[in-house]
Amino acid sequence: MAGKGKGTHGGKINTRERLQVVEHSLRSRINRVRTRFPYIIQATIGAGLAYWVAHELVGHPQPFFAPISVVIILGLSGGDRLSRAFEMAFGGIMGVAVGDLLFHSTGYTGALQITLIVLVALILGSLLTKSVLVSNQIVIGSILIATILPPDVSNAGFDRAIDALIGCIIGIVTIALLPSSPLTNGRNEISKVLAIISSVLDDVVEGLRNKDHAVIDQAMEAVEGSQTEINSMLAAAKSGKEVTNVSPLMWSSRRQLRSFERLLEPVGNCVRLVQVLARRADVLCEDGDKVSEKQIELLEELGDIALGLSTVYEKKTKVIEAQEIPALINRLRDVAAESGTEVLDKHSVLSAYAILAQTRSVAVDLMIVCGMSRESAVAQLKPTSKHPAFPPEV
Repeated sequence: MAGKGKGTHGGKINTRERLQVVEHSLRSRINRVRTRFPYIIQATIGAGLAYWVAHELVGHPQPFFAPISVVIILGLSGGDRLSRAFEMAFGGIMGVAVGDLLFHSTGYTGALQITLIVLVALILGSLLTKSVLVSNQIVIGSILIATILPPDVSNAGFDRAIDALIGCIIGIVTIALLPSSPLTNGRNEISKVLAIISSVLDDVVEGLRNKDHAVIDQAMEAVEGSQTEINSMLAAAKSGKEVTNVSPLMWSSRRQLRSFERLLEPVGNCVRLVQVLARRADVLCEDGDKVSEKQIELLEELGDIALGLSTVYEKKTKVIEAQEIPALINRLRDVAAESGTEVLDKHSVLSAYAILAQTRSVAVDLMIVCGMSRESAVAQLKPTSKHPAFPPEV
């Protein structure tokens, strides 16, 4: 919660400082290793296997391209590793072919040759595909052949292309046979985004209570800089979908993954809503206006609920989720039921109305994150219309 620790505003730590402390804490570093451990195992086994296949079975004396390709493939993110694996293999083959051709055409290694190779490789890559990965692989493969390939070994370049292909194939096989959980990384990323939402709401509460728009300015910077976490959350969903498609061992997780994918929209909506809320709070403070204490209490409660949800997803256990989600839903229902226009002061300005509207919307999206349908979540709100589309549930 806001107000704990030391910082630059009245002895309190702001959103940005709080997130930096968490990011660099020992617990965060251990969690980072734990989160990456499946990739570490995959890369370790895959690289060793690729080298063994290329060296022992295929007979290449120095198949460094094989383990390198495995590590690159496994390190890709975003849920399209399969297509990028083929792109990388194609780019590697084209690269060594171009490098081998130009090397034997020019007959020497120098700055002029490297310049020519890069120029031809980039032009060729642009003609063949719009993929930046393929173009880069063509350039990298060409440079490696021109600078490392012994002059008296005419077929070594194509050996390297075969090594790259072996590495790509083994990388995909490793994903299939040693899959990481399609949900673990995703839940971790959702936890991070919810923690940012909680921190921003805490600082908005502090700024409104103390009429300090500087605190809210910093909270706005934090939420505007949260796109990295949102992108990571979306990438985790894509990677999870790819794993369940590639690995037979994870086919049973497809239903859980679909449930996880349904969380992405409401969590993303929450970030945008909190961003607008913080902006309106900033305008209100700059104008010297205020909101009622009840409005501030509702925001404070939402911040604490978002923190509770973040903790639930961080712990990654269904037992904890089943125990804590119902209690959080009940608290959100209370917030929704109390967030009518009655909480406004009679002299409330437009920004206060806007903050109330965003408060109601955040409560709805957090209820959806907890598993409720949008219709049921909206029905929890205290009506502000004589004819609400979703009347309160009795």
